[in-house]
Formats: sequence, structure tokens, C-alpha cells
Amino acid sequence: MQSQGSLAETSLKSLLEAAQGERSTGTLTIRNGSGKSASLYFLFGHLFHAQSDGIAGDAAVVSALNWPGGEFEFDPKAKLPSDETVKAGIPELVQAAESTPEEAAEAPKQHKPDAEEAPRDHPVAERKVEAPQPRRGVKHRPQPKHGREPIPVPAGQVIYDSLKTSFVDFPRLITTLEKEGYTGYVRLLTDDASGLILFREGLALECMYDAGEEPSGLVLGKQALQRFNDDVTAGHGVLDVVGLSAELIDGLHELTVSRPMYTELYASWVDMKALLKFLNDRKLSGSVMIRSGGGTGVIILSEGDVAGAYTSESRDISDKPDRALALCEDPNAVVAAQRASASRAPQAAPAPPPPPPPAEPATSQIPVIQQQATATYPVQPRQAPTPPSVPAMPNIAPAVAPTTPPASASGPQLDWAAIVAELQAMAEDSLGNRARKVKDILGAADPSIQGIEAAIDQVPSISLLFVDSSRLEQLAQEMRARLKSHY
Repeated sequence: MQSQGSLAETSLKSLLEAAQGERSTGTLTIRNGSGKSASLYFLFGHLFHAQSDGIAGDAAVVSALNWPGGEFEFDPKAKLPSDETVKAGIPELVQAAESTPEEAAEAPKQHKPDAEEAPRDHPVAERKVEAPQPRRGVKHRPQPKHGREPIPVPAGQVIYDSLKTSFVDFPRLITTLEKEGYTGYVRLLTDDASGLILFREGLALECMYDAGEEPSGLVLGKQALQRFNDDVTAGHGVLDVVGLSAELIDGLHELTVSRPMYTELYASWVDMKALLKFLNDRKLSGSVMIRSGGGTGVIILSEGDVAGAYTSESRDISDKPDRALALCEDPNAVVAAQRASASRAPQAAPAPPPPPPPAEPATSQIPVIQQQATATYPVQPRQAPTPPSVPAMPNIAPAVAPTTPPASASGPQLDWAAIVAELQAMAEDSLGNRARKVKDILGAADPSIQGIEAAIDQVPSISLLFVDSSRLEQLAQEMRARLKSHY
């Protein structure tokens, strides 16, 4: 889709067909050079709204198609409106524009006899049919019957608002957000369910779906994503795409994955300001949630400081927690504090067990305390081979065992940093921006054959949205083969 140009070189008809064929999203603005302009709005190639000098919908498109010339500009990042006024497809609109001059010529001939019978058939009746068209089709914004949302989310930079799922290409939307390094959330609202996908720098962190089938019917991960996708594919509800800061997204993510520090704290006996000061002194990153009869308040913390605070009634983000703390005036309000989960890298800790075995032979017959007294005791093992006595020989035989670690020590002589970087590059090539978890596990692995093999063994069990487990298993097999090629 061209970003700008002349209608004399590229007709509006060609632009409409190109936008549909390329499944473009954005706003096409055209000007005819005599003061008239029109704005046409597309979502994945679907022309859903148009307005031009007081008219809207199909009439605005047909009128613009008859302009003899002018200029155009296409903005793929423009905010899309919530109205849906265009009902006809692009081929029908083009056909209507081509037949408009003929109908206009016939119209006066048809109106002459009508003028003689004006008392009976007044043309106002025809105008009433066209009158409601400009503002018809305003999007209905559904609300789940169960009245819940997976987690309360704040207002932010609205990228898309109330997108009707019936003409959203969901895989393409996700791919676009990934390529643009999007940080924010995608929210689904239907009459029966609500869903949420959190993104950070183009990576889908978590998907949540609440169908209200039971009081605690929140589903996470791939199962949630499948149900989310099923609703979008079936054309249920609307989508919001809202941008947020990375700190806020991290805080929202922690609301779903972190273990709570404190739960069921009743506001009637909790000094909230003292609690926040305590968390600030400890440089805690996480969140504090307050649930009361008047709504829900969320305070996101980053290194102890308030990164943002909002309530379910007022979604605007504030750097002050006052509005959220006001909910504590309800004596039945319940407070919960959650600490940000530690980096997933420690999950690669199964690798450290290999180091203890080589460490044991070096101190197999000498107590651990003697390792500190290295000045005198290291000489004693060397004196053991000198006695000719036969009973001593069996005891010396185990001492030969330390010669095995040097043989395995040839492994650590490899350039482990280069090997890990090579395996991380393989993950990047295979998974793109979803490779971060795999790269973190590899980076935290012990620099040994056993340590890196243990890290590779974890790859198939990693849960990644939009990535099938068979794909991770294949990646792990390729990594094992690449690792073996180095020794």
C-alpha cells in the first residue's frame, strides 16, 4: 500500500483494491484539491468506516470514488474509530460509483411525473431511507455476564479500540505486534467471556481467559490462548489493543504468576502507608492489590517505587497510590502483596549437581575442614605412594581415581561462551523473539558438557505461547547434535 501519491496516477479504486488485497490496516485520507476531503478506515483490508464533509458510510465512499483527481495519504499507525458505517463491500461500492452518473441522469426524468403528483408521492420518503445510513453500525461493546476480568488492567495508549473480531485476522495481528516489539495488552470482551494477552517487547508473556463457567474459572497459558483464538475466529466480541510501559506490564504479569507475600490482610487492621514504606525499604518489585466493595485497586512497584497505580473504576494511571488506597476505607477490603518472581534462569539450577561429583574425588579421603588447611595436608597424599607395604597399596588405588577428572577436564577447556552463544543463536533462528526463555536457560547453565546438556533437556518442557512443544523438542535435538560436534 502506497503511503502517499496522486489520484491521477493511482485511482481510489486501485487503492481500495490494494488495501483489500494486502489486508492493510490504517487510515486513507484523500483530498480532491478543491477543499473536499474524505477519510477511509481499514482493518486488515476491511473498509469499515468512512466520512467526508458531513456524510459517512457507503455514501462517503461512493462520492469520493467520483472525484476526478486529488492526492492521498495512508497512515498505518493512525488510531481507528469505533464506528462501523460502511456496509457494502469494495466491489459493490465501486459498482455503485460507476452507475451513479447514469442514475443521476435518469433521476430528473423520473421526478418530472412525480412532481405533477406531488400531493400524493413526496420525495421526502426516499430521503428518510438514506438519512440513518451515515451513523449506523456503531460498535456494540459487550460486557461479560459474569462481570469479571482476568486481572484489572489500566488505561494506556489506545492503539485499536473495540475492533470487531468478525473481521480481525488474529494471527496477523499477533505477528504485527511481535514485529513491532509491542509492549502492552490485547483484551477480548464478549457477552460470555473475557481474555487478556500480555506483551513485552513483542513477546507474549501470558494469556488469560475467563469464561465464567465457575467462580474461579480463570484459565492460563496455551489452553487460554486456544479459547481466546476460538472466540476471535468465531467473530465473538471485540478486541482492544492498548500500549503500556514495560514496568506496568511486568507488574501485571506478576499478578498472574507470582506467589503472594501477604494474603487476606484486612484493611481495617493494616496500616497501608507503613506497608508501602516497608516494601519500599526492601526495594521490592511486585504489586499490591486491594479488593473492596467499591472496586479493585492495583499498585505496581518497581524496586520499591510506585511505577503506577489505578483502580477498576478509574483506569487512568497515576504515580501516586492515593486513589487505590482510598478503597481501604472499606473495613472489609482485602489487601494482598505479591513479590516479583525470581528470574526463570534459576530453573536451570539442575545443572549445578554435576560439579559436586568432580569435587568429591579431590577430597574423597580428606575431611572438608582439611581443604582449608592446604599448607600441611596436601603433602600427605603424596607420601602414600612411597611406602612399599602391600596393605597400603589398595588404599592408594583409589587415589589414582583423580586422574579421571583431568580426562573430563578436557571438556571445560572448550570455549563454553562461544558454544552457548551458538546455541542461543539457534534458538533465535528457530523461535525469533520468543527465544528469550531458552536463551536465559542456556546462559545460566554450568559451563560443562553435563551442565549444557541439562539445560537443553529443559527446552521441550518450556511453556511458550504460540509455540508447539514438538517444535521445541526438535530444537532440543538439533542443539544436542550441535553440542556433540564440539567434542
